[in-house]
Amino acid sequence: MCHWQGDRFVVVASVIGGAGRMGAWFATFLKKNGYRVTIFDKNKAAARALARKNGFGLVEDQDLAVRQAQLVILATPTQVTKSILEQILQHPELFLEKMFVEISSVKEPIRELHRRLSARAVPILSIHPMFGPGAKTLAGKTILTVATPRRSGLANSFLSLLRKRGANIVRCSFQDHDKIMSAVLALPHLLNIVMVKTLRKNPSSPERLLRFAGPSFRLQLLLAEAIFQENLNNEASIFMDCKNSLNAIEELARESAAILRTIKSRKRYRLLEGLRADYRYLRRDRFFSTAYQRFNEAVEASNLR
Repeated sequence: MCHWQGDRFVVVASVIGGAGRMGAWFATFLKKNGYRVTIFDKNKAAARALARKNGFGLVEDQDLAVRQAQLVILATPTQVTKSILEQILQHPELFLEKMFVEISSVKEPIRELHRRLSARAVPILSIHPMFGPGAKTLAGKTILTVATPRRSGLANSFLSLLRKRGANIVRCSFQDHDKIMSAVLALPHLLNIVMVKTLRKNPSSPERLLRFAGPSFRLQLLLAEAIFQENLNNEASIFMDCKNSLNAIEELARESAAILRTIKSRKRYRLLEGLRADYRYLRRDRFFSTAYQRFNEAVEASNLR
């Protein structure tokens, strides 16, 4: 995406599908905030259609757009972002006056590239929006900032705009980011993927299961279906490119195996002991007492089938 306001120019490297849908989100967000927006995507036909629909400008030469830009937003899958940063590292002197914003959900693959580029004075703002492209506003949304370039007016202006529109900016390190993501991103996504794989063994279709289901299943299936509307390459990246995800998967497998052994051995007391320990852990959430009420409100708000 390219944006011009005064002497500033912005490029988002992808706007179609998966991570690119977040590019489209940022394009719309910036346009609503008074920016003239031009978009780029390797899927040129889709980019043209999106540009016509939303009144964006369009650029079809990414290299030229980046050379002309001051602020470059990389809304691409992690491996594509890594490839782009590797290309930048080949000629860092061309990018000293620019700022790059990357929004990857996994940071480990680009951590060393980020260090090397920063050492060569190429400014990179590493963020992770903790919301999807369906978000209507930034009010109450969390955006993690993993690395902020020093003395960058563009970075400060960009983050300031996000704050002014209601975003909660939370700072964390590269190391902490992927550890936390293994719990808050990889684990829930994995649970839903496993659920879908298990449901595939059931002779009933999702539609038929919903005819018999209560709100728990309906809400869980809604979450699973939303996850599967993400870019599947991004899903794979959450597990394959984040070393901490492997630890979470192995721990989940151990806990699942332990519960299976307990159930097979008919040791009800042991199952209850574990559930009570789980209950005590969840009570550490100060909003735990209102969980059932909020669950029902979510069910009502979602207009479940």
